[in-house]
Amino acid sequence: MEKISIIKKCLEAAYSGLKTVIDYALPPRCPNCGAVILADHSFCVECWQSLHFLVEPACIQCGFPLPRDQQYEPLCGRCLQHPPSFDRMNAAVAYDEISKQLILRCKYGKQTMLARDMAKLMMRFLPIKSNIKAIQNNLLADKNCPPNMSSSSPQTPLIIPVPLHRWRLWQRGFNQAALIGQYLAKASGYDYDCDSLYRRHSTKPLGHLTPKQRHQMVKNAFGLRIGKKDRPLAGRDIILIDDVFTSGATTESCARLLKTAGVKSVHVLCWARVIPKDDFL
Repeated sequence: MEKISIIKKCLEAAYSGLKTVIDYALPPRCPNCGAVILADHSFCVECWQSLHFLVEPACIQCGFPLPRDQQYEPLCGRCLQHPPSFDRMNAAVAYDEISKQLILRCKYGKQTMLARDMAKLMMRFLPIKSNIKAIQNNLLADKNCPPNMSSSSPQTPLIIPVPLHRWRLWQRGFNQAALIGQYLAKASGYDYDCDSLYRRHSTKPLGHLTPKQRHQMVKNAFGLRIGKKDRPLAGRDIILIDDVFTSGATTESCARLLKTAGVKSVHVLCWARVIPKDDFL
C-alpha cells in the first residue's frame, strides 16, 4: 500500500507540473472574445457583464421575464391563455450577440467544447439541493462524458436532448443539445437518454417562419421509441435540453409527445431564449 501511495503522489506531482507548463504555453481563454483568463470554461469580465442572465421575476411555467416595476404574477398572460405542455422552462441567458456566437461556433464551427461552457451556466436550474461544489467539479473534469446512460430508477430525473434528424446528424457529426445534455447528466448524476425521442423527418429552418407556421411545421416531426425495459419513461421527471428557445414550437411538440408516454413532468432547459426587445431590458 505504501508503494502504491508513493507512485500515486509521483503521478500527481508529474501531472501538476505538466499542467503548469501547458497552462503557460496555452493559457485558458474566454470562449467568446479569446482574452486570457484565470480558469478554463469561464468568461472574461467584460463578456460576463455583457451576458443578459434571465432571473426572477419570471413566469413560473415558461420562465418569460416579467416587468420588475409591476406587481408580480406567478403566470404570464401567454401561459394563462395557452398553457404549454411542459411544466417548467428555463434558459440561462437571453439570446443576444454573445450567446448567439457561442451557439454558431459550436454548431457550425465544430467547437464542441463550448457545449461545456453553456452547460456550466445552465446547471443552476437543475433541481439539485446539495453539494453544488462537487457537481461543478464533475462538470469541469477532463474525463470524457459517456455516450449514453440507461435509466436506473423512476425517481431519478431523466435528461433527454431535442433530437436532430439522422441526415442532419450525419452532416454535422454531433447534436449540440446532446452534448450539453451529456455534460449536465455527468455533473448531476441524472440519467441520460438520447434514443427514446427521435425526429421522424427533417424540417426546414424555422427562423423565417411565424410562430403559427413553426408549430405546424414541427407538429408531427418527432416520435418515441417505447418498450425498452431498461429505459422506462412513464412516471419519470424529464429534463428536455435544447440550445435556443424561440417560439417554443419544438419543445412544445416534444413535451406533448412525452406526456402521451405517461411522464410525470417535463422541464425544458435551454442555453438562450429569444426575448423581444419591447419585453425585456
